[in-house]
Amino acid sequence: MDTNAGIFATHGTDILVYKKGGGRIALFGLLFFLVGLFVTQIPFGIIPFEIEGGPIVLAILLPLGPLFAAVGFVLMLSRSGFIIDRKRCSVTQWWGLLIPMKRKEYNLDHFTKVRIEFRAEDKNSPDIFPISLVGAGSQASVPIVDLTDYEIALKAAEELASFTGKILEDTAIDSLHIDSPHS
Repeated sequence: MDTNAGIFATHGTDILVYKKGGGRIALFGLLFFLVGLFVTQIPFGIIPFEIEGGPIVLAILLPLGPLFAAVGFVLMLSRSGFIIDRKRCSVTQWWGLLIPMKRKEYNLDHFTKVRIEFRAEDKNSPDIFPISLVGAGSQASVPIVDLTDYEIALKAAEELASFTGKILEDTAIDSLHIDSPHS
């Protein structure tokens, strides 16, 4: 597998790959999972713990533990990504837990451009620069990646446009000066 300095990985000269998941989100999920396991054991007396409030508190803890553990499990193992294959002329989006479980495939020829946009978020969240493949008809837009730094997003969009042979449409620049509540 060849890799480059961008956010995408290449496999040979005809396959571009992007994967999302794991890393810090998996560690966050592990924390949720462990807390969920701990809380699940309290109502059954496996972990001795004195709780004021009696059975009402235990009734509340009983569903919370498994809920936290389930959310943690999904966060630990969830992955998503896409594969662009120039030889097969395809774009494959996938989602799954550790391995791809669901796939959606598109014809690369149905897309006409790569678009980078600007989406202003609230004051507690960073602004987003979504990159997508854009075409006509039912495949109007397929989101590829959302990035929070314009320079990195522009470089990624340029790399994607160059790899696919599509034109790059940058609608983020004008929006940056007009819409951003953080400017």
